[in-house]
Amino acid sequence: MTEAISINDVNRHYLDKVMNLAEERDVEATEDIFDARGMKLVAKGGRISRGMQERLILHKLRKPLESSITVADGINSDVVVDAARRLTDSIAPVGSMHRAAGNNGTPPLDILKQARFGNAMSLMLTITERGGASALAHSVMVSLVSICLAKKLGLDERAQSTVALAGLLHDIGELYIEPEYLDSKRRLRPHEWRHVVVHPRIGQMLIQELENFPPAVAQAVSEHHERFDGGGYPRQLGGSNISIAGQVVSVAEMISGVFMRQDRPLERAALALKIIPGEHAHELVSAVSSVLRICGEEPGTASQDVALQAVYRNVQSLHGNIEAALAQLGALADSPLVTSRACKDLLARGLQQVLAVRRAFTSTGLDICTHEDIAEFMAHNREIHFEVGVAGKEIQWRLQDVARNLAMHGAALHAQEASLLQPLIAQLDAAG
Repeated sequence: MTEAISINDVNRHYLDKVMNLAEERDVEATEDIFDARGMKLVAKGGRISRGMQERLILHKLRKPLESSITVADGINSDVVVDAARRLTDSIAPVGSMHRAAGNNGTPPLDILKQARFGNAMSLMLTITERGGASALAHSVMVSLVSICLAKKLGLDERAQSTVALAGLLHDIGELYIEPEYLDSKRRLRPHEWRHVVVHPRIGQMLIQELENFPPAVAQAVSEHHERFDGGGYPRQLGGSNISIAGQVVSVAEMISGVFMRQDRPLERAALALKIIPGEHAHELVSAVSSVLRICGEEPGTASQDVALQAVYRNVQSLHGNIEAALAQLGALADSPLVTSRACKDLLARGLQQVLAVRRAFTSTGLDICTHEDIAEFMAHNREIHFEVGVAGKEIQWRLQDVARNLAMHGAALHAQEASLLQPLIAQLDAAG
């Protein structure tokens, strides 16, 4: 299901980013770099340059490259705190959360300032910053929001420090992935997700190998895409099998992405958090809901970024895809060609997930949009238009999540059973 990753092999995607950075900043060896046979490839203090790239790729190194290089004036805790302060000033919900959390023990920015990391993580964060200001801002926001949520849950300062580091470093594994699969303008097909779902595990391995953090930090990084109902990745953990820190960072990552939007982020965050009951732990949902209420009411202007008829057609299509997927799941469950326990279990999980999506479709009121006369009603109710558009997008993503999980786990099945899943995967993916 996932690609094999070894920390002792030089990753070509990461090395290419290091070389790009080295063309602008001083990147040098902090110690002699040897290959596995003892040949010195780079002397201590030597500057890393593009000319070394092939040499470093071809030779298996004695130690991970990441532990042997540093960048001048790299990202440190002071830079992170400055970035966090800018977020509290520029994004209203983040500022409100920060002010509310500041009344509960050590202020979040002070917790963040105490986050210490070595050369390897500094270099990775510097590369992240080079990829665009919003990339580093996202990592810092996840860290800051994680601290605020941890305070709301009553977690102690040790746990707050854990989520601060895990939130800041949660996406470092993406530096090791083929860039084309991370392009926000490209929509991944279900089978392509296998390139992306490894990044929490890569991040965990990097932290375990390169830093002396408490084990809970690496664990939380590995869990930041898991979901309480078992619908996440990479291991589809659920319930108490996900650490509290992992659950906090997971929710913080989700709502931070919403906060980056200018179009009524509070309403979007509230809906995304609750649309699938059980997707996140009840205690965490309650804590986030309380924090969102603290942030205050948003202006009552509804978004018109999606045309009325497009919203209506999308909801109609979603309804058709959900019902068609359920019919296919039922047929596959009864098929004599499905014989392995693994395939039967995979279909059973898929059925439960799609049924949960259908319940969400109904509970959010999207089912009324399947009636022909609803378009005229929506035309005179901009609030409903906005809510339907947001709910529809959330439902789309959840169906695509099911397609992703079926594709990833289906790849391990016998070829005949795997082929039987393809029409179902295509049906679910068509929701987008």
